[in-house]
Amino acid sequence: MNESKTEHLVHQVENWGYYLLPRTNPHSPGHTGLLVAIRETPTRMHFDPESIKVQILDQDGTPEWATLHRKWRLWAPSRICAGRVILRDRLKKTVEFFTFGGMIESVSVPGETVYSLRSPAPVIELTETSESPSDDFVFEVEALIGKLHAAWGKDDTGFGRHLGQTDPEQLYVASLYTVLVQLKQTQALREGHPELYTLLLEEKGWLKKANRWPAAPPMLEQLLAP
Repeated sequence: MNESKTEHLVHQVENWGYYLLPRTNPHSPGHTGLLVAIRETPTRMHFDPESIKVQILDQDGTPEWATLHRKWRLWAPSRICAGRVILRDRLKKTVEFFTFGGMIESVSVPGETVYSLRSPAPVIELTETSESPSDDFVFEVEALIGKLHAAWGKDDTGFGRHLGQTDPEQLYVASLYTVLVQLKQTQALREGHPELYTLLLEEKGWLKKANRWPAAPPMLEQLLAP
């Protein structure tokens, strides 16, 4: 990575332990990326992450859990699998995110390593104290993916490879569409999550205006079938 880009990334997180990049639009459930600064000396002024737990695809395209820290070095941008991204500090406090997949890379300067996670689909921060519509969306998607994983039987590797190699934006659209269909078909579910329903309808509207909504979006079970 060139020097100017390294300086830019380090500058963006100079006052933070992590920094969420802007949303594509006000209705998006998440952000376009996540920057994480892991420092040799904690600032003690905010959440100071000391590690990142994330699933990185290996050379065969199979996701493997990795714990990244300050002395870890990603020599090239690496693809990550859909799922949780977990930041942990020295006090074992965690901050969690959900991603539909993307790329992660790192830059290092003396005493500090900055990890940059980017995705064409939203990176969603999970709230710690109370559930938000974005949290509800993540929980619904995780439950759906879990059920589809079961359809692969004992072939965990095959499912992981298929999920990891699925285009993040396609996975996001399919997830959004599938949850919307469920909400529309089940009145009790829709009435129980009115803010989630509104959020997803508004996001679908924005995606259509941005020409990022396909004419016939797939359901998740079509996208992740064995």
